[in-house]
Amino acid sequence: MERVVLFCSDVYTSIGVIRCLGEAGYKPECFCYGDNCDYLLASCHLGGGKKFSSINDALTYLLDDYPIYPEKPILLTLPDPPAYYVDLHKTDFEKKFVVMSAGKSGNIIHWMSKRNIGELAVKHGLTIPWTIEQKKGDPLPDNLQYPVFTKNVATIEGGKADEAICWNKEQLQLKSKEIGSDHFLIMKYIEKKKEINYFGIAINGRVYIDYRDERTRFLPGSYGHYSKFAICERDSLYNKIVAMIEETGYEGIFDVEFIQDADGIMYFLEVNFRVEGTVYRLSPGINLPAEWCRLTKKSKEELPPKLNIGKSTFTGMSEFQDFRDSVLGGSVNIFLWLYQFIRADKYALINIMDPKPFFYKVFAKFRH
Repeated sequence: MERVVLFCSDVYTSIGVIRCLGEAGYKPECFCYGDNCDYLLASCHLGGGKKFSSINDALTYLLDDYPIYPEKPILLTLPDPPAYYVDLHKTDFEKKFVVMSAGKSGNIIHWMSKRNIGELAVKHGLTIPWTIEQKKGDPLPDNLQYPVFTKNVATIEGGKADEAICWNKEQLQLKSKEIGSDHFLIMKYIEKKKEINYFGIAINGRVYIDYRDERTRFLPGSYGHYSKFAICERDSLYNKIVAMIEETGYEGIFDVEFIQDADGIMYFLEVNFRVEGTVYRLSPGINLPAEWCRLTKKSKEELPPKLNIGKSTFTGMSEFQDFRDSVLGGSVNIFLWLYQFIRADKYALINIMDPKPFFYKVFAKFRH
């Protein structure tokens, strides 16, 4: 089997990528940063790994101290910061690893910008919420229609903490002072009915997108944790997504995010140019990390017409987050939730074949 290396943070979605690889027969090495990496390193699927206190420490280790092998290991990244830094140092990383890329160094970073990817989406006929770019400290426009949603131009500049619904100018003024980056986006707030994600692989000029998911319960300004997956229809929207990914020149694992409003309008949000943690919940249909590792060194002529796909419809759940938001939040009856929990095909953390990460995670919560 190919040697596979995961460069990730301690976010709970990282365990899903480890399990995708492990269940396909790989023994990935995990190099993670953050305070809660122990639960990741407890996985039975790992062939090695190490935790670091900061992303810079992990980056330095991979660039300077990780061994050089005759056959380059495949490097996977999640969430955005590792993808950003690998692309920033792409020339050095390629001396040791097979990396996901979009051509020359900095191209993934270019497309990680909400401004740049939004312009490309519009070019390919997708709809985006109205958006203005605001410099921190400048007077706010007087003609905004509230509520609005704040977001960083690039996730690396601040992340989810800078995202918020502002219902009036006073709230927006307060939020703009807290945002970490010099520039940020003010967007139309869409009262979403659904979140819809498309998952795929791009390799040697070919784009494979077989599945999408829908999430219909979430808190305002937040994200859903219960997904219904299905094979994609090859419709007009699908073709626009494929054309957009092709133009980026990206090669790697990706997902494309949309939200749908009550009128059925689909709004494009962003493309994640790295492994998305939901891939484990997706694995009853397709194991994207394993497929990428299987195909990454093949020429265009050797690529199969289709990927190895499984069930046509299934469900997946980030069980603890969904229980907190949906049941404790009062939007879902506990008996309905238990029924959906029992019938779900995959969970984010609970796993009978790989139980230690769950116990480490629970222990860490009680310890704090």
